[in-house]
Amino acid sequence: MNKYLMLSAAALLGTAFPLAAANDFTWHTIHFYSQSGYPYCDGMSFHRSGRHLAVGLHLNEDCGGKNGEVAGTVDRKQSTLFESFSGNETLQYDIYKPIRNGGQWDLWACFSNTSCSEISAGTYKLGFPAEHRGQISTAAKVGEMIAARKAARAGK
Repeated sequence: MNKYLMLSAAALLGTAFPLAAANDFTWHTIHFYSQSGYPYCDGMSFHRSGRHLAVGLHLNEDCGGKNGEVAGTVDRKQSTLFESFSGNETLQYDIYKPIRNGGQWDLWACFSNTSCSEISAGTYKLGFPAEHRGQISTAAKVGEMIAARKAARAGK
């Protein structure tokens, strides 16, 4: 009896797990929008690459067609993707689940790997590019903020 129970359980797990795994490793492509609904020129294409790992590309990160690599973590609530920015700065994109039109995202800038500040947030739409009106990227917003911080420090 135990032998048949174990074989039945193995058969069920063998058929159910590949379907769940295939769904978890789907590529998602999104286009960023500001909180007011203005489209940025950039987006993200990413997927789960392991139990808690995610990898992908920051699409059109410079509004000129350049793509950057991102990697990070994924859990039930969000995908957190990191991208090297300049020097010791890192960008952290939190993309909240479920992945759907109107989903939420946050952008954090981390300085010298010690402190992070939320720089921007908004919604996203599936697909890329959703619109071509965007003239600024999320990374450019971070660059503006870093320049302002450096100018403030120099003025002290």
